[in-house]
Amino acid sequence: MKGLIKFYHPDETLEYHIRKCFCKVVFLNKKNTLVVEIESDDDLDHVEEDSYQNEYPQVSFSIEDFEIPVKTIQQLYGKSFQIPSYDEKENENGEVEELYYTNLNLNDEEDLETDNNELKFGKDEQGNLKLIWQGYCEDFITQEDPLRFKVSCSFINDILEIDD
Repeated sequence: MKGLIKFYHPDETLEYHIRKCFCKVVFLNKKNTLVVEIESDDDLDHVEEDSYQNEYPQVSFSIEDFEIPVKTIQQLYGKSFQIPSYDEKENENGEVEELYYTNLNLNDEEDLETDNNELKFGKDEQGNLKLIWQGYCEDFITQEDPLRFKVSCSFINDILEIDD
């Protein structure tokens, strides 16, 4: 297993197993930026019949275009970042643009912002890059107080075998 995603709703904790994830440092517009994508599977065998999670069988998180002071994945080990959901920056034409860094997608349909994003990078037991991402998102279940979430995943190098 590559990791878990948990949403801490007052009524129940929703738990998702991660199907795929990747992390890259990309050189974009003369800056090093972080790109992360994490997608859950849609297996609900571990979920009770009356769980809210049955309405939201799959979620995915992403981070794009967030400038970071590292050039390689190896330099992420031991680093922590606070990432805003979005930021307003002036472009080269003097116009203010909104840049969205984080996203939570439910069932490939609904996009939500995440807030108070804290990312901590380290190593797992096998030496792979590990990410702990904590923050808050809109309460997509009852639309009340924001939901706290936690993502824990390891970026494992899958070996691709091609038959001749």
